[in-house]
Amino acid sequence: MRGVTAIRSSAVSREQLSQILGDYLALDRARRFRRLLLKRFGLLTLGAIAIAIGITGESASVRWALVALFAAPPVLASIAELRLERRLSRRCDGIDVAARHNT
Repeated sequence: MRGVTAIRSSAVSREQLSQILGDYLALDRARRFRRLLLKRFGLLTLGAIAIAIGITGESASVRWALVALFAAPPVLASIAELRLERRLSRRCDGIDVAARHNT
């Protein structure tokens, strides 16, 4: 389970607080978008795997390239989410420890 960080708004500048909230909202949007992609492209990927296993007339590289194409969007969305999570973490680490309260 992820921890929650509480920040006293008087301990940070308005600009820092605005950047932290913006990063948090961007991370939340990225998580929702990744979950949506995972649901939709996951089903397509499973179908492509079934087709790749069932059809033997084509070369293996052609069959598995289709699987990779359907699996790529959720993987790229996960990478973007990790990048946003690290950026938010760096911003929160830059705040004075006395101003934070982790729960």
